[in-house]
Amino acid sequence: MQVTVQKPEQGLEHKISVSFASTNIDSAVEKKLAEMRRTVRMDGFRPGKVPLNVVKKRYGIQVRQEVMGEEVQKSFYDALDKESLNIAGYPRFDELNDQDGNITYTASFEVYPEITLPEFSAIKVEKVTAAVTDADVDGMVTKLREQRQAWKPASAAKKAKKDEQVIIDFVGKLNGEEFEGGKAENVPLVLGSGRMIPGFEDGIIGMKKGEEKTIEVTFPENYHAENLKGQTVTFDITVHSVQTQVLPELDEEFVKAFGIEDGKAETLIAEIKSNMEKELKRAVENKNRTNVLEALSQVVDVQLPKSILDQEINALMNRAVQNMQQQGMKAEDVKISASEFTEEATIRVKLGLILGDIIKAHGIQATEEMKIAFIEDQASSYEDPSEVINWYKSNPKAMAEIESIVVEKEIANKILEQAQVTEVNKTFDEIVNAR
Repeated sequence: MQVTVQKPEQGLEHKISVSFASTNIDSAVEKKLAEMRRTVRMDGFRPGKVPLNVVKKRYGIQVRQEVMGEEVQKSFYDALDKESLNIAGYPRFDELNDQDGNITYTASFEVYPEITLPEFSAIKVEKVTAAVTDADVDGMVTKLREQRQAWKPASAAKKAKKDEQVIIDFVGKLNGEEFEGGKAENVPLVLGSGRMIPGFEDGIIGMKKGEEKTIEVTFPENYHAENLKGQTVTFDITVHSVQTQVLPELDEEFVKAFGIEDGKAETLIAEIKSNMEKELKRAVENKNRTNVLEALSQVVDVQLPKSILDQEINALMNRAVQNMQQQGMKAEDVKISASEFTEEATIRVKLGLILGDIIKAHGIQATEEMKIAFIEDQASSYEDPSEVINWYKSNPKAMAEIESIVVEKEIANKILEQAQVTEVNKTFDEIVNAR
């Protein structure tokens, strides 16, 4: 086999010319036709008794094309091994000739770039630290109480304010006439919630129980009812009640509602703090891993193979389409283009190439123990951790994702050990709620 490689002055696309004797193809074709002769069915012949020359006449060209395709593929990858070329994506074959006892062809393809990895000590990384404070825990307890808050009628003299609830009747009129859908009774409405058209809720602020008032508002131009779009109307409002929020006490009933059997507030608070610490720990690890990988990407220049980049763009786009369809959107209504995913794909491909070289250079791998430990940590927040663990173990795709995360985690830790680290202390909310 003769191989000639044309390397570019710049870029990653190579061109290779290959020539090899067709002897193997000829013998492989004869062998395959002989095998077909034993099973092929043709009118006028018994099974297994079709003459070889008849089989060759009927199927010879097709079989030769199949065998040639297999031999060309094999010779191509043999040539890559011979020339120590690491192909990226798929090759494009052209100029295939089969004559004078030789097969010749050319193929164009991209190779993976050569990456110069930096010294980890030269990388500058911001490392965040954070701790759960008593104030954080108090805030979470308050949020839980707010989730179970009740509305309590205020005194008759209480004027309605934003974020308070009113119980109202209203009658809408267009040009002095009531319009369809504009009338309701005993409607609970939280002022400032944005449930009603602009100006409606603002017009009720300051009203008291038993008070009646007529307000004027204008429907939006994009309102769903054609007869009301952009129309200025009036609403006769009657307030039956002004209500304020009342948070439940941190008593036994409240505590037991969260599955705390002893009904003690301190037990609930201890569990809340434990869960917050687990959540914060994961968030800090994720943030620091992201910081490390971003810093790494910034100090390494990589020429990206277009074929790999295109594959990643298509994968991201297809995933987005699937997600939209799973949410009920029809395929014909999905309007997205490949350009929307170019930036994300570029980041992912670049980082993937860099991490791949680091993995090979430093022999980093995710052991079974590391993967199981990661899964157990993730599962600890669920009611039945064993169910989550078993799900991961029985799901090869999920396990592959876990392996990638663990490897990234190991790389990030290795870089942090040597990098120029600046520690920044942040609050629970800054870390957890910023995700």
